[in-house]
Amino acid sequence: MMTLYWSPRAASEAAMAALNETGAEYRTEKINVAAGEHKSADYLKINPNGLVPALELDDGRVMFETAAMVLYLAERYPEAGLAPSPDGAQRAPYYQWLLFLAGTIQPACKRYYWPHRFSTDAGDAEKVKAKAVVDLLAHWKIVDDALKGRDWMAGEDFSAVDIYMLMLAHWFIPTDDLFARCPNVARVAEKTAARPAVKKAREMHGR
Repeated sequence: MMTLYWSPRAASEAAMAALNETGAEYRTEKINVAAGEHKSADYLKINPNGLVPALELDDGRVMFETAAMVLYLAERYPEAGLAPSPDGAQRAPYYQWLLFLAGTIQPACKRYYWPHRFSTDAGDAEKVKAKAVVDLLAHWKIVDDALKGRDWMAGEDFSAVDIYMLMLAHWFIPTDDLFARCPNVARVAEKTAARPAVKKAREMHGR
């Protein structure tokens, strides 16, 4: 059985939702980030980056990086429909948008929440945070424009990338402001959040 090491409102939300969508049995281990458990010697043996989440597979191997977990689960459980067909038209945008979310929007979120980590001068924190907001609005506008006339992120069908998009949309504070600016993002996020498997994960994460 797989084990998901998670923390409320962390990126583990997307991994947990994907696990729920697959119907696979898994157990959870809650990591108290506020208490520093993610930096403990025991947890660093699981994820040397000291970040949440981590996913221990059935054979004892452990993987980190939420986007990688989502891709892995989608391919391991194809019957769950988390990934478009490899030879279908939606496969390319599925990869594109998942990597855009994880590689472009998520790092900007980190600059917003932890601006002090991105400069050796503490006095730069507010400037780093302000630039993160500018970048996030620009990035989300790209996503919103792409969703015009489209049912889901990859095209006609729901996929794991919609789960990832929903998670990051709710990292934007205030989320209502983002949704007002990006109605197509709001529309797809609402549909995704209504899925029972996703809703269960969001409730676990305090959403």
